[in-house]
Amino acid sequence: MMAKKILIMGAAGRDFHNFNVLFRDNPDYEVVAFTATQIPDIDGRKYPAELAGKLYPNGIPIESEEDLVPLLKNHNVDQVYFSYSDLPYEYVMHKASLVNAVGADFVLADARKTMIESTKPVISICAVRTGCGKSQTTRAVAEVLRAAGKKVVAIRHPMPYGDLVKQKVQ
Repeated sequence: MMAKKILIMGAAGRDFHNFNVLFRDNPDYEVVAFTATQIPDIDGRKYPAELAGKLYPNGIPIESEEDLVPLLKNHNVDQVYFSYSDLPYEYVMHKASLVNAVGADFVLADARKTMIESTKPVISICAVRTGCGKSQTTRAVAEVLRAAGKKVVAIRHPMPYGDLVKQKVQ
């Protein structure tokens, strides 16, 4: 069976997480590219081979979302995984229609397949958009829990700022 060709539309965060939990080291899929929007100057870079796994020795290109249609056609993409948030319904459905018109499936990944399982209690810090103060809130909550004698671990999806390999573990 040929690997399904995947393009992940994202904003340099949730897209990387979805890649790691759904596609990394999975020979049934070939992720041909990420697309980038929302964060300036990330397109033209690569998701590094050190993070992408053994199936991607050259890393995975990060392309501008403006080039979505040519990317789909040039790579004969089977499925597009929409992997970012903070957008109105109309925007998402416009992208879905565009992707379908080119001949690829438009996929919104099931949350159950992208969540990281835990055997410990979890506190989730969420917000409606980027820049609301999730990091500061997380630090404050962790401080309160540590003061109460709890062991605390904070995790988040990969962030695109700086050198991704150096930020493998934050």
